Amino acid sequence: VLPHMIERRSGRIVATSSMAGRVGMPNIAHYAAAKWGVIGLVKSVALEVAQYGITVNAVCPTTVNTDMIHNEATYKLFRPDLENPTAEDALAAFSGLNVLPIPWVEAQDISNAILFLVSDDARYITGTAVEVAAGMNARTAA
Repeated sequence: VLPHMIERRSGRIVATSSMAGRVGMPNIAHYAAAKWGVIGLVKSVALEVAQYGITVNAVCPTTVNTDMIHNEATYKLFRPDLENPTAEDALAAFSGLNVLPIPWVEAQDISNAILFLVSDDARYITGTAVEVAAGMNARTAA
């Protein structure tokens, strides 16, 4: 798809990273490393294609209310002290990640950020990681 964007001298690319790729997280080093890599790729490609009017950005969600978090393996990550933790058992741990008093954001919140990044309103935003983080990012260095 990139060759077509270069030919048109216009385009938007948005990749999905994670707050784990911004701050690191215990017990999921493999995931955090992959998401850090997405941010590095976005920044590098943004530098390579800016001359063609193409923007490249990433969104970095906190926990999102999807099947990715609603499963036994994830509940155990958040509540290793319990043999068979449930969603209810893990709720406080999910909420503890965020500054806003919510356990997770909705998929629509991520979609809205992506729609903004591909809109004309974001035409001068490139090489950026947009954090949809419910304040999780407020605890990290600027």
